[in-house]
Amino acid sequence: MIGARQTRSNFEIVNRVFLVTAAAIVGAGLLWFHSPPHATKPELAGASPAEQINAQPVLSHAEILRSWGNPASLPDHFARHGRDFGARNADEYALLAHQFLHWATVEPYRAKIDNQRVLRIYDPRTGSFGAYNPDGTTKTFFKPVSAGYFDRQPGRTIDLRNPR
Repeated sequence: MIGARQTRSNFEIVNRVFLVTAAAIVGAGLLWFHSPPHATKPELAGASPAEQINAQPVLSHAEILRSWGNPASLPDHFARHGRDFGARNADEYALLAHQFLHWATVEPYRAKIDNQRVLRIYDPRTGSFGAYNPDGTTKTFFKPVSAGYFDRQPGRTIDLRNPR
């Protein structure tokens, strides 16, 4: 009798382990399927550029300000470059700059890093350029007029899609 009870107990443990493992595999598959390399950027009618990139802004105002290297310079940068991206306000502009950095890890953007670890990213398709501090905060985000602007930037070329 003890042997049958022990066998049933072992079966229940194996069954639970199997179910938990299967759930983890399914969950990982869903995360992989919906990850940026496989996801598309949604196009929402009437949505702002920030909403079109992520369907909705995911950062609070305070978090957006923390994503900008020098928050005091954000209003000036927005006034000069916000219209490059159709941003309606400084928060939306800073959010787009923050998202541009993250999209550079999955999109074929060009990137350089200099000796001070300042990261510069350029999307030749849209002409967007962003510069980021070593802590990942934004220095600037705009669309340069000169096609060779990125090429003149200091630093060595890196591929953000294949970190080493």
